[in-house]
Amino acid sequence: MLLSRSLALGRSGVFAMRAAPRPHSAFSGVRAQMLELSRTQRRSLSTLFLRGPGAKQQQTLRLWPRGQQARGARWEQHTKADYGSRRGNTYRNAPQREQMTPESLVYLIIAINGVVFILWQTAVSRKESLGDASLVTTMVKHFSAMWPNLAEGRLWTLVTPAFSHVESMHLLLNMFMLYSFGTDIARLLGKRRFLLFYLGAACCGNLISAVTRGVVLPRTRGDYSGVMQPAVGASTSVVGITTLFACLYPTARLYLFMVVPVPAWLATVGFIGWDLWRVMGSTQSRVDGAGHLGGAAAALGYYWFRLRPLIRRMR
Repeated sequence: MLLSRSLALGRSGVFAMRAAPRPHSAFSGVRAQMLELSRTQRRSLSTLFLRGPGAKQQQTLRLWPRGQQARGARWEQHTKADYGSRRGNTYRNAPQREQMTPESLVYLIIAINGVVFILWQTAVSRKESLGDASLVTTMVKHFSAMWPNLAEGRLWTLVTPAFSHVESMHLLLNMFMLYSFGTDIARLLGKRRFLLFYLGAACCGNLISAVTRGVVLPRTRGDYSGVMQPAVGASTSVVGITTLFACLYPTARLYLFMVVPVPAWLATVGFIGWDLWRVMGSTQSRVDGAGHLGGAAAALGYYWFRLRPLIRRMR
């Protein structure tokens, strides 16, 4: 039976990270997050949090050090990006079609994951009660990542698994992580860039997962157990988001097991090392370590080749 097999699901509940409590105002949130950065980084990132179609230029210039206001103005003119917070004038004066805030986009992604989860539960219930596995087969073909789906031309399965969960605990854990870190990253990047990053991390993670389990492991080890094993979950995108958060705020305090405080960079290195050991080891696991590594690689590449040059240009 297809669903009785061990699915290559996302990160289990062994580790959990929790972001620091969000301040009450957007400007106090900027100051609180800036404290985690060095002086030079605070100067570089000062404008990344207050950007938007209706943002006043004076608000941006006030955050720049004295003598560098002109550089802040050039950054505004250069990027014209939708970096901003919904508190203030960023979205108040925007057109009606621009009213969705970065936080609302995160909530929308969570809602889509919930709808697809209901579809999975309906498919499983229909198979168990009526013996009809047609809906389960459809969900596996269109909402899971595995090599046969790519070989048959279903390229959209590089994206759809990022909205697909079969188990409730898997869904809750991933959505908790997405809410904890995704809202901050969405405010930093803006709606469009955050959505593209979410989908890009999913594509990278699911592609590496399918190729690793469907091509690399069978040819190098003769292990064919993962070829027909469907991988589902938003873990590829969530790991990308948490990795990008660690790149931007390496000293931010996260909580291991909800109790032990650790810096973000250490938690991220530990997660990547754990996934790497799981992929290189010969033990079977329900956690798709290759997909996690793909999401982390997408985040590192996006930070190194896109965000880091922008930050260095502002110095």
